[in-house]
Amino acid sequence: MTNKLTQDCTTEMQLEKIRRGQELKFRWRDDWPEMEKNILQSGREAIAQHEQTQKTNQE
Repeated sequence: MTNKLTQDCTTEMQLEKIRRGQELKFRWRDDWPEMEKNILQSGREAIAQHEQTQKTNQE
């Protein structure tokens, strides 16, 4: 689920909106901190990949 949510993430602002939306749905769960960590990690990976692609395209 996490990868599907964040696969097209390109900015930290987008990632924060995704995190907030998921928090509203799942913060009551005992495993929310782990879910949040996974969302942030996969989102940051997607952002890094996007930035790398942009640099490659500019060269």
